[in-house]
Amino acid sequence: MLKDIYLAKIYFSNYSAYKIRPILIIKELGNDLICLQLTSQIKENKIIIKNSDLTKGFLRKDSLVVYPKNFTLHKSILHKYITTINQNLFNSIYEKFCITIGCCPTNH
Repeated sequence: MLKDIYLAKIYFSNYSAYKIRPILIIKELGNDLICLQLTSQIKENKIIIKNSDLTKGFLRKDSLVVYPKNFTLHKSILHKYITTINQNLFNSIYEKFCITIGCCPTNH
């Protein structure tokens, strides 16, 4: 599951409703997953995932990785598998995420 992009149920803060959104799994903790949100709203100086960065599957549009905003989801909230990113891009995303939040990038 590490490096995988899924559609997942992302609940509003009051848990009254949810939207299906793309997420990247960066860490597994038993049945819980630490994830980063993806968006198609491309901005400069951010990490972009393109179809050439994938090991299988495809994206309809290039996607921007939203970091350091991360969240934890239970595996049961995953809706649909989309694709998997390559190891080099994953390492770059993980390192930039960890540097931003102040953790060690060597233990993923």
